[in-house]
Amino acid sequence: MTSITFANPRALLLPGAPRRGLLTGFFGTLAVGLLMLVGASLSLAATFDGRILPGVQVGGVAVGGLDRSAAASLLQSELPSVADGAVTVVVGGTSVEVSNADIGRSYDVDAMLDAAFGIGRNGNVLTDGVARLRSLAHHTGLLPITQPNQAAINHVVGQLAAQFSVAPVNASVTWDAATGFDVSPATEGSRLDRDALRQDLIAAASRPDLEPATISVPTIPVTPTVSTAEARVAMTASGWMADAPLVLVAGDSEFPIEPAALAALVTFERTDAAYLPVVNQTALTTLVERYAAQVERKPKNAEFTWNAAGVSGVVPGVEGRALDVPGSVRSVLRALQDRAGGSQRPIASLAVLTTQPALSTHAAKAAMPNMRRLGTWTTYYVPGEGNYWGANISIPAWDIDKLTLGPGEWFDFWDDIGPITTARGYGYGGAIINGRSVKNGALAGGICSTSTTLFNAAMRAGLEIGERTNHYYYISRYPTGLDATVFATDTYEVNMTFRNDTANPIVIRSYTGYGFVRFDVWGVSDGRTVALSAPITSNPRAAHETTVVNTSLAPGTSRRVEYPHDGFDAVVTRWVRDSSGKVIWENTWFSHYSAVNGITEVGPSS
Repeated sequence: MTSITFANPRALLLPGAPRRGLLTGFFGTLAVGLLMLVGASLSLAATFDGRILPGVQVGGVAVGGLDRSAAASLLQSELPSVADGAVTVVVGGTSVEVSNADIGRSYDVDAMLDAAFGIGRNGNVLTDGVARLRSLAHHTGLLPITQPNQAAINHVVGQLAAQFSVAPVNASVTWDAATGFDVSPATEGSRLDRDALRQDLIAAASRPDLEPATISVPTIPVTPTVSTAEARVAMTASGWMADAPLVLVAGDSEFPIEPAALAALVTFERTDAAYLPVVNQTALTTLVERYAAQVERKPKNAEFTWNAAGVSGVVPGVEGRALDVPGSVRSVLRALQDRAGGSQRPIASLAVLTTQPALSTHAAKAAMPNMRRLGTWTTYYVPGEGNYWGANISIPAWDIDKLTLGPGEWFDFWDDIGPITTARGYGYGGAIINGRSVKNGALAGGICSTSTTLFNAAMRAGLEIGERTNHYYYISRYPTGLDATVFATDTYEVNMTFRNDTANPIVIRSYTGYGFVRFDVWGVSDGRTVALSAPITSNPRAAHETTVVNTSLAPGTSRRVEYPHDGFDAVVTRWVRDSSGKVIWENTWFSHYSAVNGITEVGPSS
């Protein structure tokens, strides 16, 4: 029996074994190579830990092998400045150069270092290994990274926008006395596209190269808010408002307003809907107020008739009228608005309020049976040159006679007497001026006898007293501490006032004759009583006689210029109590009377 022996029995079982062996050898060799590359890469990474891999350049500056701080310093010193040069901004046909420094162009050093350190360190073992090994044989060049300054760019954008913005001109309506209303046409404006300019400047500042840049910026048209057509419509309406006089009517009174004055009231406003003529209500109010005094009719209190026994009857009161300014403004405004719509309204009614007298006819009739004299006072004087022989005292007393005050009404001496004129019989009389008696020093000199007498009558009737002032020096015909001087110039006034603080009418009666004036105050007694203290005087100051030589007098002659008046202070207190004894008024009047030396002028001795 024959036998066959095989050197490798497995060869009979695996006919492809030689090919597998070749593959195994190849992959084995490859694995060894890769392991060597990885080892070399890891070794390189370890060697340059914290430093940029060798061969890396940024903008041509070799930063390989440097740590971050050293690389930053090298880039800052070696890279050329990007703040030099300019960006040309073209708007329409106009060019403006904006320097790179103005837009804050600079290198972004941190971003460049981040990119340099990122070479071979992106986290992929294979690609990082290849990049690391490649950096040993070849340079890796990175472009510089530049950046703008946003605040600087915004500032430049604002400057250029202001330079190249053209404000639109609104159409307007104006008034000329010769030609009337006219229209000034509108003009379109323009403005820079700020967003486009900002983005273009950012792009120019972010370029890696140093070449000059040019950017063109579009403008955006700006439409005026008031067009010419709208202004023409408004002009037509305003013309209708002021093309003819407007007559303001209040009862039987008429006040025409001419077109020029009407035109001065008109202004123009832009609303959401249209451009319209409007009336300046402040100016209209001022115009209407001018007619208040002419429209006003003061109400007249009911009055009493008199006989020897006292009150005998009642004269009815009369209603007054006053201008209702707000209502009148509304009325005129409606008329002008109607005119703006095409109406031909020639008039506008002023609003008028009816004013009632302080004392109605009904109240006077109710009070009449109970009217009695509440207070009285008489002053005696010597008629002469100092009081214009009594006329300066009697005339104002006649003015006041039968004056009726309704409840709450004030008496005002200067308001309630008639005008001080020579035509009414007044003349020049004595006056105290700068502390001296001046003969014929004032028109109506001596009138203080009237005011003092009435003050004492009203004060003794228990009425509320307002203003009261004593004379400069004491005058003996008046009660001590209870005189009441009055004086008025164009700029200065001393007055005497009191108020009817009762619930019923007060009537003033005056009586005059040669050398006297008397006032009675009539009313309805409410039970009040009046008590006066005796005058308390103090601080006496003696006056002296003096003699002054007057060369204009004949020798041996003399004349009295000033009588001596001793000075002192006086205090008088008044208590007014109601029917229950409760004090209504407590007044203390203090009077300071100055000392005035007597003066006698004499002629020269020879």
